[in-house]
Amino acid sequence: MNASSYTPGTTGGNKEWLGNELTILEPEETPFTSTIAKGEDAKGTLHEVVSDRLRKPRTTGTREGESGVKGGNKASKRARFGAYLHRWLDTFGVTDVQQAVSRKGGNAVTDDEYGDAKAKCVREVKRDIEATFLSNQDCQGGSDDEMRLRGLFKWLATTGTTVTPNIPSDFCTVSNAIKTSKATLLESDLNAVLKAIFDECGYGEFMALLGSDYVEDMDLFAVQDTAGGSASRYAYPVAVSDGSTKTVNLVVRIFETSFGRVTRVPSAFINVNSAGVHNATCAAILRRETWKASFLEMLHAVDDDEDAGGLSGYVKAIGGLWCKMPRANGYITNSLN
Repeated sequence: MNASSYTPGTTGGNKEWLGNELTILEPEETPFTSTIAKGEDAKGTLHEVVSDRLRKPRTTGTREGESGVKGGNKASKRARFGAYLHRWLDTFGVTDVQQAVSRKGGNAVTDDEYGDAKAKCVREVKRDIEATFLSNQDCQGGSDDEMRLRGLFKWLATTGTTVTPNIPSDFCTVSNAIKTSKATLLESDLNAVLKAIFDECGYGEFMALLGSDYVEDMDLFAVQDTAGGSASRYAYPVAVSDGSTKTVNLVVRIFETSFGRVTRVPSAFINVNSAGVHNATCAAILRRETWKASFLEMLHAVDDDEDAGGLSGYVKAIGGLWCKMPRANGYITNSLN
């Protein structure tokens, strides 16, 4: 065997072969952004919503012939609150030489390097939007600082936030709807959050966005009373009448109690840290109808003018996240990023 067998592309003159399929395996599902209401209805950098509450029920009666006090203010609890918008921006581009090579068929994976770069950039900013929505950052935008929205977990603060505009106390998430220092997700914790929300807002349909450890814990709800121990198996063989065997898989996708019904949704972008890694021990228990994403500019890509150096462009969106009734939501976590 001559030496060219080891280095055929450089020594022996044999051409090297490169596959033409480019593989990218990264999480791309954005269940929160995809399922909440969205609109291009923002008209300024500060966007607000208006909410109201009913008074507490009472059991007292009134005397015969008694008239009420005129002018009772039924709007006394009405309040407007909001947050600043966020500006997402990322750029993409290719050199003139690289684009020409791809157009001539000299690139193994694409005949349009610029088009691929644009598509990839859109996918990346889409993930940025989901991660920003599900963050624990507060908004800023009243000065020349970078534009940032209020993330989901700041919307669910029990006493509002220290950043203006704040959330009025009548609309803040109640403390019993938040569970912290929970390394393991237990049925009792999830039910306690639903109960706390029920006491404030009644029965509801919820989406539970879960980090990967909590997803695994919720799977164990079907195997044992509380998660946290070792499960013997997730699937059980069952004999049927024709003599064959079927498999029953025990995986909890819907959790239902008298206080609410929860659909489990795994999230790869919930409460990400500075390295972009999601919080595996975190769950947001959300009533979808209370959330909305409002945009000044929807996600879009723009091509810059071509110059001698090559092609370039950018992907941009301007928008924010609003919760119309934070007290109708809750969360469970070991700790927030």
